[in-house]
Amino acid sequence: FFFLMIRRPPRSTQSRSSAASDVYKRQVYMSNVVQEALEKINEQIEDMPENEVEELNLDQIELGQIPSEVKKAIEKYSNLIALSLNECGLTSLDNFPNISKLVRLELLENKLKSKDLEVLKSFKDLQSLSIGGNQLKTFDDLEPLKALKQLQQLDLQNTEVAKREKYREQMFEVFPSLVILDNLDKDGKEVEYDDDEEGEDDDEEDDGDDEEEYNEEDDDDEVEKAPSKKQKK
Repeated sequence: FFFLMIRRPPRSTQSRSSAASDVYKRQVYMSNVVQEALEKINEQIEDMPENEVEELNLDQIELGQIPSEVKKAIEKYSNLIALSLNECGLTSLDNFPNISKLVRLELLENKLKSKDLEVLKSFKDLQSLSIGGNQLKTFDDLEPLKALKQLQQLDLQNTEVAKREKYREQMFEVFPSLVILDNLDKDGKEVEYDDDEEGEDDDEEDDGDDEEEYNEEDDDDEVEKAPSKKQKK
């Protein structure tokens, strides 16, 4: 007698099928992420020449890791001095774009660890670095940042290291070039960034001048303007 034995498919077959499906979904997802990032770059630069682009913001795009297409797109702008990648779900800085003139970098609220900071050692001109909200726990985790001799502003808010005893004293001692830590100066006073305020003051002065010029023209053209007002009615 022959007995027909019916067996279930090997688990490895199911596993391979499931894995293939996961890979495909991941590829589709990353394709959409890359497209979103490239579109956001294009929106910011519009018709600007590549050598005039100095700042890019890719906040809140779930990159995970920086795709090669996005890396190449960023590296096209040789005069870029500011890059923002806040809340991008970054788990690694492998494949980080090579931006020789970078002065300001924002990486807030990601999932970066100490080993990821090693990449930043090559950015010798970096003056402002915001890495709060990442997985940085001890002073030793910040060891790679000692290579940044021009660093003046550092944001480590919402990290375990920022809760350490004598945190501020030790940070200013270890980083002698540091001027601002977590938006506070060495004396613990909040730093006011008044660039926008100065701009507003200038605008107000300009508006005043415009009003004076406008009033003078009103006096000269009073008779001519009166009929036009009636026509509007």
